[in-house]
Order: sequence, then C-alpha cells, then structure tokens
Amino acid sequence: MTSVASFMDNSDIGEDKDSRDTDLLNGLLEPTTEIIEAVANCHSKFGGIRINLGSLNLAFIPFEVKTLKDLRILNLRNNKLTMFPSEFCICLQDLEELNLSQNQITYIPENISAFSNLRKISVGWNKLTELPMGIFDLAALQELRAENNMIRVIPGQVGDLHALNTLVLNHNFISVIPLRCAELKFLVKVDLSENPVEICPSSILLLHQKNELLLQKSKRKGLIKRSILLKKTINEQLDSILAEEKKEIFLFHENESLQDRSGIGGVQEESTTSLLR
Repeated sequence: MTSVASFMDNSDIGEDKDSRDTDLLNGLLEPTTEIIEAVANCHSKFGGIRINLGSLNLAFIPFEVKTLKDLRILNLRNNKLTMFPSEFCICLQDLEELNLSQNQITYIPENISAFSNLRKISVGWNKLTELPMGIFDLAALQELRAENNMIRVIPGQVGDLHALNTLVLNHNFISVIPLRCAELKFLVKVDLSENPVEICPSSILLLHQKNELLLQKSKRKGLIKRSILLKKTINEQLDSILAEEKKEIFLFHENESLQDRSGIGGVQEESTTSLLR
C-alpha cells in the first residue's frame, strides 16, 4: 500500500525534474556573447535593419531578434535550427531577406506569407519535404532558393510569384515542374539539376540549360584561372631556386678565387723570406 509520504516524494521528484528542465531551457536560450555582440552590431553598424547570426551553433532563434522591429535582413545560415517559429513571421513583418540555409529545418510555418516585403528567401541544405503554401503568397519575392532538400512537389501556385527572377531547386526529388512556371516572365535563372524531372515547360527547361552552360563556363574560367596562378607560382618558385643556385655558384667561385690569391701570396712571401736568408 502506497503511503501519502511516497506520493509527496514522487511529486517532489517531478517538481525537481521540471525545475531542472526549466533551468536547462533557460541556459539554452540565454544569449551568448556572440548573440549580444551581433545584436549590438545590428543597432550600431546597421541601424537595426540587418543582423548576422550565421555559424553560431544556434538551436533556437534568440528572443532578442523579436525586438528588432525594423529588421530587413536576417541571416541564420549554418546553425542547428529545426524549424522557423511562426511568431517571428508576426514580429518581423518588414523583413526583406531571410537566409535559413544549412540548418536542419523540417518545418516552415504557413504564416510566412506575413512577410509581404520579402524579396529573397534561402532554405537550401535543410530537411524540407515540402514548401509551405504561404510562400507562394509572397508577391514581392524575387529569389527562391531551396536546393539540397527532400522536396518532391512544387505546386502550381508557384506561378503566382510574378516578381520571381531566380528559382533554385537542384538536388531534390522533383519530377514535375508545373506548367504555370511558364507564367513567370521575369525569371532569368533556373537550376533543376539532380532532380528526376519528367515534365517541364520548354521555356523553363531552356533557362535551366542556359544556367548549366553558364556554370560550365564559370567552372572552365575558374580552372583556367587556377592553372594560370599555379603556373605563375611554379615559375616564381623556379626563378627563386635558380637565383639561389646562381648565388651559390657565384659564392663558390669567389671563395675559390680568394683561396687562389691567398695561395699565391703565401708562395711569394715564402720566396721573399728565403731570399732574405
């Protein structure tokens, strides 16, 4: 039979556990020196409109970000985020650029549509299986980057992004590109590489092929530039080695010459000494 005391003990254990969990959560959410510095820089250097919280190993978006009502550019690249909380969509309605790439995000809220001024969004290199429908309500959106995810379907509503000029969806599992993509008159860059695409509007396919050609040219230029730099470096090293060898040869001959002169002088001195005798 369980005593009242045992119930009290269990309750105390539960309270202690809750307390420990709260302390742990507070510890995780407490701003680090890097976060404090980033917020300070946001105010002092960028007038409160830009903050860089990239590569800070964040598992949560700091509460301080909510207070930046004039924020236009938010960089959260290369952290450990698993989601983008919906309350930030309400607090930061003037946001124009959002970089969430290289995290572990599986969820983006539907009310991302509240970012009515958003021009650029990057959610590449995450774990998304779909894009929220709210993203297709962003009338001002010009760049949508969602490469290296697990996305299978792009809905026809992508055709509502009339200002879109860049669509990057490489390394996903997309087989159908909606016909409405052809309605995107300002689109100039499309990357669909490493997708099992079976259906695609011809105009979008042409843009993708053009982008591939540009990438290949860029890679070739990069290779040529690197080879020229390598050749220049090798030539400089060879010139340096040759200069050192010439210097050593010159010093060797100088030493030999000095030895010869000192030998002749020694012989003359010895002859003079013998004559004096």
